[in-house]
Parts: sequence; structure tokens; C-alpha cells
Amino acid sequence: MVEILAYARVSTSDQSRDGQLESIREKYPELPAENIYADVGSGDDPTRDEYVELRRRVDEGDVSKVVAAKLDRLGRSTAEVADFVDTCSEQGVGLHLVQQGFNVDPDDDMGQMMLKFMSMVAEMELKLNRERRQEGIERAIDRGVQFGKAPHGMTKNEMGVLVPGEGFERVQAFVREVRKGRAKRPTARFFEVPEGSIATILERAGELYGIEFDNDEWKIERAKAEAGKKQLSELGEHENAGVA
Repeated sequence: MVEILAYARVSTSDQSRDGQLESIREKYPELPAENIYADVGSGDDPTRDEYVELRRRVDEGDVSKVVAAKLDRLGRSTAEVADFVDTCSEQGVGLHLVQQGFNVDPDDDMGQMMLKFMSMVAEMELKLNRERRQEGIERAIDRGVQFGKAPHGMTKNEMGVLVPGEGFERVQAFVREVRKGRAKRPTARFFEVPEGSIATILERAGELYGIEFDNDEWKIERAKAEAGKKQLSELGEHENAGVA
């Protein structure tokens, strides 16, 4: 039985295939669900499960046409798309890209050439977009923009630059007290600093909080305190004075 098959793909699970499937359904309302193949994954990966099954069906020769929303849904690599177009031609399978208006018969040499050219252009655009994104990220870093979640005691301004936020002074007090040789975790609990943030805070103490911290020096001071050679007053007597 000669059948029409459809294919849809999104790069991540956060994206939706609904738009692709709706455009396919508009042109092929009678297409049975079992003839629709859909993947979540990069177009650079030719081993996508549903895509592999689609190609197997095409190779078996019982398919008359493959339908997709756009050419780049079939793959991101020019070589991969060109190979798929050639396979369809060899098996007498047409290609219909419903959102791009291409409905190419297997014996349409000019149409197939156009599909391969479109794939090459799409791959070039993808590469350029990646380069632009990377350049944008590098420029933002040069301006002081920080990506990801702000460290404890910091926040980001409207430009994405880290600035002191709620708890900043507590973090500074925590660093000052640990520098004296205090145990890190109990001191963090006292100043309401998350224990999971201790390493990051101390590693970037000078950069973010304006207080230099050297872990080797802390070990020396800690050893003195544990040996009784250095007396540290109890936290709460005066260390938190003036800390919001």
C-alpha cells in the first residue's frame, strides 16, 4: 500500500510540535496518526528514533510522499538533507514542505536541486546565527553582564550586571569571620548564608564582595584556633553588629 508519511521535529522538549502538525493537517486532514513521525532532538543527529523509522519506510518503497513543515525539520546538515532528498528521488517519493510552498515530485530535477540549495543556505544561516550569538555573549561579558543565577547576596541590575543585593553585608561579615579561622559551616549558618553557596562565595570573595580570601591562610588560622593558640569570641557578641 502506497502511503503519505509526515514528519515533525523540535529541538527541545520545551518547544511544541503543534504548529508543524497543524500546518500538515491543514493540507492532509485524512492523514492517519500512525503515519505521522515526530522527534525531540537536534537536526544534526541522524539517529533520531522517529526519523530513522521514517527513512526505513521510505527505503521499503511503500511511500508516495513525505510531508514536513519545513526542510530544516528533516535535518540541519546539508549532507544529511541532500542524502534524504536523493533517497526519496530513487524510491519515487515526493516531498511536500507545507510551510515553504514546495511540493516536489520525484522526477522534478530542478525542484530537488532547489531543495538542496535551500538546505545549504539554511545551514549557512544557522552557522552565522551561532557565531552572532557567541559574539553577543562575549560583548556582554566584556560589559560585565553575568549569565545564570546571581550569587548569594548579589542581584542583577537592568543591564544584567551584578550589584549588591539583599544579604550582601551578611556575606561580607561571613567572609571576614571565616578569615579569622572560624569553621565555615557554623559561621555560614550564623549569618544565614546557604551552605551550598560557601565555596562560590569564598572563591570569588575579592571579586564580588570586596574582601580577599585565601584558603591556605584560612587553614593556618583554623589550626591555630583549634589548637587553642588563637582565641575567637563567640559569634553573636559583637560580630553581627551593624549587619542588616
